[in-house]
Order: sequence, then C-alpha cells, then structure tokens
Amino acid sequence: MAVGSVGTAKPGETFLVSECYPTIQGESSLVGTPTIFVRLYGCNLRCRWCDSMHAVEGGEFTERSVRDVTMEVVRLSQGEGPTRFRGIHHVCWTGGEPLLQGRSIARAIRELPPDFVHSIETDGEVDLGPFDADVGSARDEGRVRYVMDVKCPGSGMTPRRAFENLRLLRRTDEVKFVILDRGDYDFARRVLADHPVPAGTVLFSPAALAHHVAKGLDPAALASWILEDRLDVRLQPQLHKFLWPGRERGI
Repeated sequence: MAVGSVGTAKPGETFLVSECYPTIQGESSLVGTPTIFVRLYGCNLRCRWCDSMHAVEGGEFTERSVRDVTMEVVRLSQGEGPTRFRGIHHVCWTGGEPLLQGRSIARAIRELPPDFVHSIETDGEVDLGPFDADVGSARDEGRVRYVMDVKCPGSGMTPRRAFENLRLLRRTDEVKFVILDRGDYDFARRVLADHPVPAGTVLFSPAALAHHVAKGLDPAALASWILEDRLDVRLQPQLHKFLWPGRERGI
C-alpha cells in the first residue's frame, strides 16, 4: 500500500507487514542470536524515542496472507547442510505493536515448525490475555515469550495496561524499560519496587538518538546507576545500532 494509506488486516487471515528479514537480534537475553524479524505495521502509541516510525505511521506496508508470511519466514530461516548448527530457529514479532495483529500471529505460530522460538516485542499497552489463550500450548512449552515494555515518562506515554500485564508474565519473559534520563531510571526502579514482576529478566535499555530525541542516554551513565544501586537487571544497549550504524531498516 502507498505511503500514508493505512488499512486494516483481517484478524487470523492477513498481516500488515512493514518488513521481514533475517538479522542478528540486538536486544533481550537473546542478543547476538540470528533471528527472523517480522515487523508489522501500525501502533497504538507514539513514543518520542521510537526508532521504527516507518512501521508506525507514514511508511510503506503490504497486506499479506498468514500463509504467505509463514512461507517467507521458513524460506529465510533455512540453511544448507545437515548439521544442527545450520538454520535460524528464532522469530521476532515486532512493529509498531505486533499484538494489534495478535490473531494472525497466533495462527502463524501454529503453522510454523514446532522448533521455532517466538519473541513478541510488545509495548505493554495491549491486553496479553487473549493472545495467551490463542497460542495455548506453545506458550506453556516456552516457545512463545514476551519482551514487554513498561513506558517511562521520557517516552511521552503513560503506562496503564502494562501493570496488569505484568501479572501475566512468566519466568521465560522479559520486561524492558527504555531509559532517557535519570528521571526515567528512578521511575523504572520504583516500578520494580512497587509491582511484582514474574519475568525472569529485566532490561534497562539506554534511549538512543531517534525521532523526537535529540540526544540519547550515555550507556556508561546508566551502567553506573545500576551498579550504585546494585540492581539485578540487565544493561541492554542496542547491538544492532553498533553493527549497522545509521541504518533504520532491515536491522
């Protein structure tokens, strides 16, 4: 579809796809892992530091069937040779906000090979309950994992649904705070103190130069704050920004 033309995917039948490509996972505990990214178009939020605005508004996308997307994921994942170290077995569903197209993702997961592990990068403001029900056993088996944001004040957004969604997370899931300044850091620290977080991993990611952010946060400053407070969290600079500086797509 053309720039600026926003359609609606058919739940469980089609996707609005911005990009689909193989890359090196740049975030989460799977950082460094070869992964197929399916970047879906459309979002319910407008974060100041968003680095994927082409998948949020004003960008190009295509409406594609679930079958077409699953076939492309399989094609992109295949490696040559019989050894177990060939091929890609991780899929990252991202956006935009991928769970706005959750029924189609759930169907794709059912149709893709059962040895694939799926990460769902969600902004935390879409109810996780319906998607949990749709993916069923794949979630119980650990093949579907959330990397869920809790939006800090520097994003320009206010977390609401995220605090309810925290209760639905499991040890295999991850919670991410994108941190722009000391105020964001203190907010994230309070959230961890005031809310139960069942997820096994908490990510503190320094915001980078992007969109409406003229200056990101120095990762070294964030590292020093974490060490001062002895926080049991994971510092998560975006690896892909170091591997492919200046690129916005296909990374």
